[in-house]
Amino acid sequence: MIRELDPGKVALDFGPTQMIIQVFGNGASSSVAIEAAVYASKLVGELAEFKLLAARPQQEILTVDGLPDVLQRMIEAVKISGDTDLTPMAAVAGTLSDMTADWLFARGVAKVIVNNGGDIAIRLSGAERAVIGIAPALGAMPSHVLDIGAADGIGGVTTSGSGGRSFTKGIATAATVLAKTASIADACATSIGNATFSPHPAIRMVQAETIDPLTDLVGHLVVQDVGELPQETIQAALENGWRRGKQLWDQDIIKGCVIFIGHSGVMLPEGLATPLRNKN
Repeated sequence: MIRELDPGKVALDFGPTQMIIQVFGNGASSSVAIEAAVYASKLVGELAEFKLLAARPQQEILTVDGLPDVLQRMIEAVKISGDTDLTPMAAVAGTLSDMTADWLFARGVAKVIVNNGGDIAIRLSGAERAVIGIAPALGAMPSHVLDIGAADGIGGVTTSGSGGRSFTKGIATAATVLAKTASIADACATSIGNATFSPHPAIRMVQAETIDPLTDLVGHLVVQDVGELPQETIQAALENGWRRGKQLWDQDIIKGCVIFIGHSGVMLPEGLATPLRNKN
């Protein structure tokens, strides 16, 4: 289903994809946003034909010949992340956002924001800017904001963590990553989110397939429940996530990250995002 929400703002609800497409400035119109939503739904349909392959470990995909562009980009993104535990599905939402945003940008739209369930692709031209809110957990109000310009080289802002649509091996309530594309940010957010773990009896781990027999993480332990944790466990998990983020940042794979476990958080680099002040 495709719905116009406001002028230049369109919602796509198609299978597992819930996407908001927004266009601004030169070349922007509801009609072009609707065309982009049709294009995005086509990508989802192409990927559905290869869903079993997309769920396989990346090491088992020996060639990309004959695969649709959307799946090729997903495979490339997880390989760039360097995390061999990830399947191409770790980059699916970000890749769909990227390709939809690229389709619009190629048609001369000055500013594009495509939000696919929290995995956001941004395309900016000239002096255009985008302000993106960062929340410490799914459904929470933003606690920080990012002000992004075309010269910053940031094309993707994506979030992974507990409470989302995918499984996680960590306890981050939100691991938000900035990168040059949303597909790379998506894969790296998954990797950083997975790294936010520190053993504690209040963390319940189960085999992924016991929750979802169709998961792409068969044989992997994932977090099912998290009880009350001492601050030292939270801090250790945040430090583990930060270290993984630092590896990716040092390699210039990501532009930065913000990681939360509840009300506790870390940021790389320091000052990356601006805190929102309570008006009261």
